[in-house]
Amino acid sequence: MRRIFFLCLMLAAPLLRAESLSAADREALIERLDKLSDSAREKVMGRIGTAAAAYRAAMVSDEAAAELYVKCVEKVEFEDRQRSSKEFRDWKRSQGGMLKDPANRRCWRHQLRWLLLTLEAAEEQGDRKELAVKAAEAMDAIFGNPEQFDGKVDALREPVTGTVFARAYGLGATKLEDWPLSPLESGAVFERLIFPPLVRARKFDALRDQWAKRVRYERVPLEFWSGRDPKDGPSPEEEKFSAEMQPELEWRMESALYLAGDERRAALRMLEHIEENLSHPKAREWGADFRKLVEPPKAKLEE
Repeated sequence: MRRIFFLCLMLAAPLLRAESLSAADREALIERLDKLSDSAREKVMGRIGTAAAAYRAAMVSDEAAAELYVKCVEKVEFEDRQRSSKEFRDWKRSQGGMLKDPANRRCWRHQLRWLLLTLEAAEEQGDRKELAVKAAEAMDAIFGNPEQFDGKVDALREPVTGTVFARAYGLGATKLEDWPLSPLESGAVFERLIFPPLVRARKFDALRDQWAKRVRYERVPLEFWSGRDPKDGPSPEEEKFSAEMQPELEWRMESALYLAGDERRAALRMLEHIEENLSHPKAREWGADFRKLVEPPKAKLEE
């Protein structure tokens, strides 16, 4: 410690002449850097722990989620900006209807759930198998009951690290690789999180089930969150989805299952799919892809 003290004094003093760092100087500087890094990590982990506890408590009910939302807005938008308590009370009074709206409250609960999963992913090292299960459950809770939001899902579309919940606890800078920051990025959630563990484990029935959900969930925003009343019947976007995108996704499902190892069942369904969708714009492309997958390599044929 004495060596670090004198070294700091030396570095802080005006430089009278250029000097090279000695081996001892370098060692002391690295030692100090390591301590600073450890201290910074401890602070971050402390913030994550405190935030996670608050998020879990707020997920218990719609009312609790709304209460935490108000507290976070107060901190981020008023306390941190040194705005008066009167301004906060005026804001809260003006937003009374929005804060009491059941759809908004439910949206915040789902937002907190995905934010909590995101924090777990930030701490997770290596395999995300358990997180994949939790991600699938979170998707089912959102897309399995799309009417619960009354079409108000804009909050769920934003990255959870940019929400007032994250910023209030100093977690806005949290970064992750291959982790969708919004649960409404359904395609990315399935492709990056849910499918890979099932492929590795060769759980073909479960993989097929999750693929079927992905196809179904892709339709949900068009049917329930587009601002139209579902009672009015399919919109042009829904009809286009049914005619073009859904068959394309179903083809991708069977191709993925074939490549994962469920060859016989997937190959039969791929052929049936082509036959049922001969007028689809990609039918010829599917046929060419099917031939490449199923036809044995020429070298093997010659043998």
